[in-house]
Amino acid sequence: MKKSEGASFAIFCAVILTLLFSGCHHPYDRMPMEHPEAWTPTEIEIMLGGDDPLEGFNRSMFSCTDFLMKYGADPLGRVYTTIFPRPFIKHFNNVCVNLEYPARAVSSLLQAEWQAAGTETLRFLANSTLGIIGIFDVAQSWWHIPPAEADFGQAFATWGFGPGESLILPLLPSMNGRDHLGLLFDTAFDIKTYIPYAGYATFLNRMTVAQDGYAQVVDSAADPYKNYRQLMLIRRELQLRMWFYKEIQRQLTAYRQAQTENKDSGKTAPDIPKWVPPVRPEYLNFGKYTPLPNFFSRNSETDTLRVMFFQRQRDRDWWYMPLSLFNGDFLNDGFRRKVELIPERPGLRYCFWDAPELPEDAPARPEKLVIMLSGIGGTFTNTTMTALAEQFNNAGYKILTLDSTFNWRFIIADSECKLPGYLPDDAARVRRAILAVLADLKKRQWINSPQIILCGYSMGGIQTLKLAEMEEKDPRLNIHRFIAVNPPVSLESALKKIDSLVAGSAGWSKEKMRENLISVAGNMFIKLAPHYLHVDENTPLSDYRKFLVPIDDECAKVVAGIYLKLSMREMLFAAHREKPLNGFPEYRWSDRMELYRQLDKVTFEEYAYKLLTPCYPGKSTGELLAASHLYSLDKTLRDSPKIRVFHNIDDFLVTDQERRYLDEALKERIVWFSNGGHLGNLYYKTVLNMIVDSAR
Repeated sequence: MKKSEGASFAIFCAVILTLLFSGCHHPYDRMPMEHPEAWTPTEIEIMLGGDDPLEGFNRSMFSCTDFLMKYGADPLGRVYTTIFPRPFIKHFNNVCVNLEYPARAVSSLLQAEWQAAGTETLRFLANSTLGIIGIFDVAQSWWHIPPAEADFGQAFATWGFGPGESLILPLLPSMNGRDHLGLLFDTAFDIKTYIPYAGYATFLNRMTVAQDGYAQVVDSAADPYKNYRQLMLIRRELQLRMWFYKEIQRQLTAYRQAQTENKDSGKTAPDIPKWVPPVRPEYLNFGKYTPLPNFFSRNSETDTLRVMFFQRQRDRDWWYMPLSLFNGDFLNDGFRRKVELIPERPGLRYCFWDAPELPEDAPARPEKLVIMLSGIGGTFTNTTMTALAEQFNNAGYKILTLDSTFNWRFIIADSECKLPGYLPDDAARVRRAILAVLADLKKRQWINSPQIILCGYSMGGIQTLKLAEMEEKDPRLNIHRFIAVNPPVSLESALKKIDSLVAGSAGWSKEKMRENLISVAGNMFIKLAPHYLHVDENTPLSDYRKFLVPIDDECAKVVAGIYLKLSMREMLFAAHREKPLNGFPEYRWSDRMELYRQLDKVTFEEYAYKLLTPCYPGKSTGELLAASHLYSLDKTLRDSPKIRVFHNIDDFLVTDQERRYLDEALKERIVWFSNGGHLGNLYYKTVLNMIVDSAR
């Protein structure tokens, strides 16, 4: 998917590029140096890629890409990756990358990146000889020489060429006229261009690899084009800076310098800060306090970003690719279906996993089903949801996952497309959905009469506890255990806190916003590389090096807030598309930028007062909010023996007063972890084991 070999397509690109560059300008020029208000996702997107004046054309071209990826790359990929295992695909790609050396070397020279050009030359010589024409990347594995992601688009940017307007063409990763032009030069300097059929083989190999990641980006999005564009713009910004190459070089230099200093001083290992167990807060007197050994904490908001490291374990099969028919990863083992809640409305999606098979001589075990509820905007297959579901499945439970009531798909499956946020109504809708799905599972004979455990995290945790109250009064589901992980106590105070995080970017210049965004994105991408995923919490060096990412604390707070804002924006967009909201621009397929700009301005507080309250005539905003926090469940929290709650002492969505209340109300049925922010410690075995054990 990296290059196109067609001559006619190249001519078409050249004509379009001539038109674009005739009025070439940089999109940043339209923005003021200092931003007077808090940054929003739309303004960040415009900063990176312009305001997309060709949006209608670009959406049409993206639709072509989407069609080809779904109905071309997906079936081809399933055949290709079933025939050829992961090692073959990986080593074939190594050969392709090696043959692209001239383009990377020349573009590095044109950027005056002399070290990068030298690095690429060393890599080409080593991999072409010792690596057997590049089959093996010995430069990386033996001498830790990283590749430089250099291309002609970067060179043109260095020379002062503006990107021009956004221009998307089918199956091409470039996003503007300058980079399309650079792609033509990259192709001309690529050795594979002059080897018969090599380009087609490379295209098939890379399209197959890209399909799985592409599907994760667009499949669950209310607006796939928007998700695709935003992520590709961030990716391109990192490439323009050669960020990964320079950061890895910096880390290697620092590591070698530390080795030299240790050798000179006679040390056998670098100094590691000693982990000191946090002191239990005085106001917590009843719950079980659990320090997390070697959790080197920064602050609540930065630690929250560690939730990205909570990954599924069975998705790491080194032999098979995700699309392979032989691939047995956890996500592929699930059965994905839809159940119709309301006639003539789109069905509600769910995923079901059967319990693992027992050995022939093992005694029979009782049938148990864990139903998972996610946080704001969560999908039924999002990473956090399925990673936690996998832990329960490994312990012998059947699993059912659902979309969040704050997810756009849940909204359009509902009869009135009513906005979420009123806890009694949200919980009632969740219960109706669970009953419908259970009926479907029984109809298919996937379950009989299982013992049911309800487990929700974040917003799903609040709904879980509300369902505990509802089940006491009307036990339709006969639930054995209610498990809530990091539930906010007051929806109102939690949402105000998120608004305050986003407001932290007020006054940031475009340069500061860009630097902070790239720092977070780049560092998180590096830490999500496969060799960073294997965590042994008993090794201090592991957690200290791999999880204390060099991210500015102020920036981490803003990013955490913007991430949650994106979930609300997508939900509002879907609701507006189905049933127009008052005061917002009309939904148009080919021109949505202004609609997104207005949706971005909605704070969580404004959402409650101006959008949610009108959905419930006769109720005031105060009444809606009062019924949507855990204080309204006081009797159930104090009396129900079925409830188990897991919380972090430094969760920024909960105040000390609210922690004191939960501790006093739940007593021994709540576990307090010493660190983790909001869900940031789920990768810890201690945390996972205690959550899974509580289902018994």
